[in-house]
Amino acid sequence: MNLKLRLEKLCDSRSWARLHFSDGTTLTGRVLRIGHDYVEIESYGEGDKPFNSEFSKNLVPLNLVKFITIESNSFAEAERRRLDYLSHLDPNADTLPDLER
Repeated sequence: MNLKLRLEKLCDSRSWARLHFSDGTTLTGRVLRIGHDYVEIESYGEGDKPFNSEFSKNLVPLNLVKFITIESNSFAEAERRRLDYLSHLDPNADTLPDLER
């Protein structure tokens, strides 16, 4: 199964994945959308920087992705950071991500 097909399956279930790049860096987040030549992923900070838990959406060209990790122990911690981020939002504001409505 090629990388794009696997990412499409992850996108359907809004699963967590870790994208690994050729330079050794990674990006952990939930797969939102797969385009012709890109993947959109939302992340809530990096595991190696626990005090920097900023929400971000990333568009990553598929040709930069070397491989993906589907199951990882750190995904539970990433989900906790996501829920913590959502809990700090103003409950009266309409700022929740589309998937949380």
